[in-house]
Amino acid sequence: MSILYIIGTPIGNLEDISLRALRILDEVDFVLCEDTRVTKKLLHHYKINTPTISFHQHSSLKKNDEIISLLLRGKNLALVTDAGTPGISDPGGKIIAQITELNEREGESIKIESVPGPSAVTAALSISGIPTDKFIFLGFPPHKKGRQTFLHKIFDSIFPVVIYESKHRIIKFLEEIEELNKEIIKLNKKIDEEKKNVYLKKGEKKIKKIPLTSVVVCRELSKMHETVYRGELRDTIKRIKENNEEQKGEFTIIIGK
Repeated sequence: MSILYIIGTPIGNLEDISLRALRILDEVDFVLCEDTRVTKKLLHHYKINTPTISFHQHSSLKKNDEIISLLLRGKNLALVTDAGTPGISDPGGKIIAQITELNEREGESIKIESVPGPSAVTAALSISGIPTDKFIFLGFPPHKKGRQTFLHKIFDSIFPVVIYESKHRIIKFLEEIEELNKEIIKLNKKIDEEKKNVYLKKGEKKIKKIPLTSVVVCRELSKMHETVYRGELRDTIKRIKENNEEQKGEFTIIIGK
């Protein structure tokens, strides 16, 4: 039986990879990569010469079929992303779902095996200082359609929320949640003062929402320029706005409730 290994790779520091992951990357027949140039840097660093195959969100269904064909011919493959764990806010889950359906339909002929590794979600939570016995991960906010609905989901949650955001929209996102938080605090105060129901529309009661207690913004986790912003949200926004260098990189935000 052939195996597709789902391997977590470093999110920044190349030393953050397990011995097991290195062994398997060296033993498999091919490594499926989000970007072969990025993965080859990791492989070359550890003197691994396994051939690579490009596989990313824009890969065609034909490419999926080619990968499954390799597995059915007995080849063992490793699936990696540029950084972190495949399937977490990337399209890796699609090929896994296709293989699962194939196994259910025709009998299990391809094994899917996890090789745990780094994830920006858990890395950020571990240093946030926010209680994390329960949390919700929402991934990247939509750029346009559904963005307001997404933002309201953050405030509807009674648990801390973790999201990813790009350098292009980090300031916009932080300003949006700051403004929405102000509106919620204002509405909650109005409900307390009036001591009566406030209605969204006829027959529907307006329910108080939990405002933010803290927002921790993590930039470039495990990399040379790792930065963690804590304290008042307005101060974090001001700091990022005033320094172009701090607007670069990848961001993970933990929104405490």
